[in-house]
Amino acid sequence: MAISGSRWRSRPNRPLTLTLTSTLAAATIGNSFISKEDLAWLQARRRPRMQISTSAFAVVGIAYYVIMGVVIYRSSDRRDSTTTRLALVVLVLNEAWNVAFFGGRSTRNGFAGIVLFLIPLLRLQLSLRRDPTSAVVLAPYTTWVLCYDLPWTLRLWQLNRAQTG
Repeated sequence: MAISGSRWRSRPNRPLTLTLTSTLAAATIGNSFISKEDLAWLQARRRPRMQISTSAFAVVGIAYYVIMGVVIYRSSDRRDSTTTRLALVVLVLNEAWNVAFFGGRSTRNGFAGIVLFLIPLLRLQLSLRRDPTSAVVLAPYTTWVLCYDLPWTLRLWQLNRAQTG
C-alpha cells in the first residue's frame, strides 16, 4: 500500500492532466470545425443505407473520447511513451479528419482520411498488447472504424463522386 501511495505522490497529476487536456482540447477544437452548414452539406449528399443518425454519431463520438481518455491515462500512468504518443497521434488525426471531410466538404477526403487514419489506429491497437485492459477498451472503436467508418465513407464517396469528390 505504501509503495502504491508513494508512486502517486511522486507524480500525482501528470496522467490525469495529460488525459483531460488532450481529450478536451481535441473534442473542442476538432468539433469547432463542424458547423451547421457542414452538417447540412452532409445531409444533402446521397447517403448509404447504413448511415446512422446524427445523434448516434454524437454518442459514438463521446464514447471515442472516453475510450481515448482511458488509453492515454493508462499509457501515461505506465510511462509508456510509445503508446502515449500513438494515442495522441490518433487523437489529432481524428480531428484532422473533421477538417478534411467537413472543411473540405469532400466525400473523397473522408474516405482517404479513414484509410490513412487506420495506420496509426492499428499501430496503437497493436502497441496495447502490453496492456490488455486498454487493448480491450480500444477494440470496440477499432472495430467500429474497420467495420463501419471505412465502408460508410467508401460508399458515401461512391454515391457522391459526381458532386464535390
